[in-house]
Amino acid sequence: MTVADNPLSIPPPALFEMAARVNKKRGFLFVSKVLGKHIPVSPLKPLLASGLLAIEYAEKTSGLRIDGKDEVTAGFLAEDHESIKKAYDLLNKQRFQLPDPPIVIGFAETATALGHGVFDCLEGASFIHTTREILKDKHPVLLFEEEHSHAVDQRCYTDEPLFSAADRPVILVDDEITTGKTALNIIRDIQRKHPRREYAVLSLLDWRSEEHKEQFRKAESELGATISTIALLSGSVACEGQPLDQSLYDDQPHHREMNVSVRRIDISDCFTALPYRSEQTGAAPFVKETGRFGLSHEDKCGVETACQKAAGRLNALRKGKRVLCLGTGEFMYLPLKIASLMGEHVAYHSTTRSPIHPSDDEGYAVRNRFCFPNPENESVQHFIYNLPKRGYDEVFLFVETFVAEESLRPILAIFSDREIENVNIVAFSKGSVGNG
Repeated sequence: MTVADNPLSIPPPALFEMAARVNKKRGFLFVSKVLGKHIPVSPLKPLLASGLLAIEYAEKTSGLRIDGKDEVTAGFLAEDHESIKKAYDLLNKQRFQLPDPPIVIGFAETATALGHGVFDCLEGASFIHTTREILKDKHPVLLFEEEHSHAVDQRCYTDEPLFSAADRPVILVDDEITTGKTALNIIRDIQRKHPRREYAVLSLLDWRSEEHKEQFRKAESELGATISTIALLSGSVACEGQPLDQSLYDDQPHHREMNVSVRRIDISDCFTALPYRSEQTGAAPFVKETGRFGLSHEDKCGVETACQKAAGRLNALRKGKRVLCLGTGEFMYLPLKIASLMGEHVAYHSTTRSPIHPSDDEGYAVRNRFCFPNPENESVQHFIYNLPKRGYDEVFLFVETFVAEESLRPILAIFSDREIENVNIVAFSKGSVGNG
């Protein structure tokens, strides 16, 4: 690994650790320590990461120096809650005005919250995130492939004329780019259907080779549009050896007795249910505030108010001192935002489809792994990583819809194995999985 650009002088170990993917297409993974996916983090850290990307983009676009940038960076690197919170409060008071209001797109599943956080910071912006959901009787406005992934098809759905204004730049947000092919795939799809002059790709890490950067330059010439890139850390990587095609790690809980206290919490009155139905499950579990179907700048206050209301309710019910808030799959931002409003001693991360090989080696990013069927779609396997034994007194598991007791048993067995006594299942919608 060679670092070529580090605009904020962030030490690389503060951003990521390495792990092995169980994937023949790409055998390694930069496991983010600030994203809230595989490694538990302070829920304010991912929001600060989004803010730093937004600041870097705003400065590059406007040519101006953003006030408070150093303070936000310092808080991002801090480990104590007070410093992190002070930096986030400073960031939250600012909205960056750009020459043209952008459309921000977050990539599923890992960067849905990261993209939403960038949208929060940009005045007049709109937001949508890609999804792997397939909807009944609804066609995506965009369809493209994430070539290195184990689940390659990505879609965007919206009823809004989101891409109709050709003068609006499109900002794509991902956690890292290694080749940039996914970004170019979606840019080509947008340009074919809704041509415009300006695109930007924002990522925490940018590992494109000179050959891959040349592909970006060729795409600019081919499409007649500029494609700028912003990253907190850029450089190059080289690897040798063969990727894993399987992991023999035992990822099933060994605790046979179910010893957890389970409470269901319905916060559907805080959020706006949508009528769309999943092709896979037949359910209508979706809520507007995720951004999966598009959000305008007018929606920001509504999302903030809904999350504050939900956080207040959960805080009133909270029993534990050491609390884990756990998102599910691409349903990341709303759980993250609510967790950020629940005070100290709260950790956040999310379940994922991505199979990673665990190891106890020093400095390795993934120490343990548990596999279970996603309660909202049991045909899809999900994983939880880095879940310590007796690490938390209480967990809040956030699901977009109400799920049946039987569907929850596998993940409850994992919490029992980890000796988490109090488990809250927090549902954002009353749509029932499997209700047709």
